[in-house]
Amino acid sequence: MKKIVIALVLFCSINAFAQSDTDFTYTEFHEPKLNIGYLILGNFDVSYEYLLSEESGVGVNLMIPFDDYVEWNINYNLTGYYRFYFGDNYADGFFAEVFANLNNVEDRIDIEGTDPVERRDKDITDLALGLSAGYKLVSSGGVTLEAFLGGGRNLFSEYNSSRNFDFVLRAGLNLGYRF
Repeated sequence: MKKIVIALVLFCSINAFAQSDTDFTYTEFHEPKLNIGYLILGNFDVSYEYLLSEESGVGVNLMIPFDDYVEWNINYNLTGYYRFYFGDNYADGFFAEVFANLNNVEDRIDIEGTDPVERRDKDITDLALGLSAGYKLVSSGGVTLEAFLGGGRNLFSEYNSSRNFDFVLRAGLNLGYRF
């Protein structure tokens, strides 16, 4: 009988020890978001972020104006980004971001070879690299709210010296859901 009791106590203690070492918590990794700040101004701006770890995530953003409430001169804007989070929770709190922005805008440029210099509208596609910073709040139910601001510089267009859109702004007030 003593052997059975000792074996039972030993088995229960091993089982309890094993349970304490295997704490498993499920973390959500997907975040679709809508930029409500731009939506109010007539601009469809959606993002998707995939969380790589508790400190970082990668994402993509698409912006297309749909209303002439604000004269955007932007045809589309496609941005890929990498974020590093500084908060105590999983991908929450302050973050810094590096981004690459493919943009197509209607811009006024100088036409060389004309005297006086003539300016015409032209659709120009360019790539900008830049930095942003912001803050993200995540509720216990998975709703996210983030605000961020940053900027970058267009790099490759031959018209950069005479453009209005030499720099790009990256800003937003995003509402999303983490699952």
